[in-house]
Amino acid sequence: MSGIPFYAKRWVSGTTLNEALNQVVILNSKNIAVTLDLLGENITSLEQAKAFTGDYVEMLGRIAAQNLKSHVSVKLTMLGLDINEDVCFENLKTILRKADELGNRVALDMEGTPYTERTLRIYEAAAKEFASPEIVLQAYLHRTEKDLDRVLQANGRLRLCKGAYKEKPEHALQKMPAIVENYKKLASRLLKEAKRVCLATHDDELINFCKQEIAGGRVPAERYEFQMLYGMRAKTWESIAGEGHNMTIYLPYGEQWQAYYSRRLAERKENVFFVLKNLFRD
Repeated sequence: MSGIPFYAKRWVSGTTLNEALNQVVILNSKNIAVTLDLLGENITSLEQAKAFTGDYVEMLGRIAAQNLKSHVSVKLTMLGLDINEDVCFENLKTILRKADELGNRVALDMEGTPYTERTLRIYEAAAKEFASPEIVLQAYLHRTEKDLDRVLQANGRLRLCKGAYKEKPEHALQKMPAIVENYKKLASRLLKEAKRVCLATHDDELINFCKQEIAGGRVPAERYEFQMLYGMRAKTWESIAGEGHNMTIYLPYGEQWQAYYSRRLAERKENVFFVLKNLFRD
């Protein structure tokens, strides 16, 4: 993992696609799928945004060629959203076209609240043309319950997480108990109504709640999966997969690892507590 300091190697699988795919192979051997993420955001160069688009097309091709159990995640600011929304959408369509051709999935990662509405709008437009897009919604945002209506009316495919960015009280819940309760409310609805929901959480309370909802509602396996971050609670991944649930790991790689690492540890005090707590859990 050249270029990644020792303190970040736990969270980032490498700097190159080859390094990341090696980890995908290992995880697949344990019956664990992957959502592969090339790190990078807030790109201000059209040429760089185009290059990242090509990287994702290559990534999808390599996944198919190696017959790996993996889909991909992408941030729209990596594709030029800060430059021009139309250019960003054209770059995304190039990726989605390849994903549709190969029968794969593309998750549009959610960034901070300045991007929430634009990301949703691009997702809705993409869902009209392509089968592959899904979107990430964050349980701590006040707007998310209404945003669910839009996603369910589009293609009903999404990842639900608590939320990692530092947001103001007017935009987001601030206390963890309230965030957990809202996550439960949203997850319960999604397990009933979504075409596919990715339940992204390391919280045992939420994991157990979702398992109960799945069992009680007899939710078929193709309509949900659990997701966790690379580097966190590996034994729990294997346990969930061993129980017969779909289990997916969010696996980042790339030279631009600093922003991702900082968000895991530095942006919110809750993240520091989260990491410290989960470092010592299976």
